[in-house]
Amino acid sequence: MTKIDFHILPSDQDTQRYKYVARLVHKAQSRNHQILIATESEAQAQEVSNALWSLSSEAFLAHTTVSNDHYPLQISFSGHCGEHHDILINLCHQTPEYFPRFGRVFEVVSQRPDLLESSRTRYRFYQDRGYALTRHDLRDRMTQ
Repeated sequence: MTKIDFHILPSDQDTQRYKYVARLVHKAQSRNHQILIATESEAQAQEVSNALWSLSSEAFLAHTTVSNDHYPLQISFSGHCGEHHDILINLCHQTPEYFPRFGRVFEVVSQRPDLLESSRTRYRFYQDRGYALTRHDLRDRMTQ
C-alpha cells in the first residue's frame, strides 16, 4: 500500500515550496529513486523546473515533462503519470487518480490558506482509506 508523507512548510511563498521540492528531489535521487512531480498547470511546472535547475551548481537535477519516454525525473501538468510508480510529489490541489500506483507520495504543503485547506482535504481522503500517513512539520526547523 502507498505510504503518504505530508511535509508542512513554514512559508506561504510558492518559491520556498519549489525550493523545498528541489531539495526533496535531490535527496530522493541520491537514493536512486525515480520521481514524478504532479503540478496544476504548465506555468507551475515551469516554476518547479526553474527551481530544479537552480538548486546548486553541485546538484544537477536533469528532468523533463511526462512523455512516452521514461526518464527518472519528470514533471506532469497534464494528469498523466507516464511510466512512473516509485515516488510522486503532489503539488496539485486534488489527489491525482493515479496515486495508488506509487510506492510513496509526498504532499508538500505551504501556509497559503487555499493550499492548507486542500491539503487537509487530501489528508482526510487518505486517512479515510487507511493509508499510512506521516506528518513532517517543518515550521520549527526551517527559516523563511
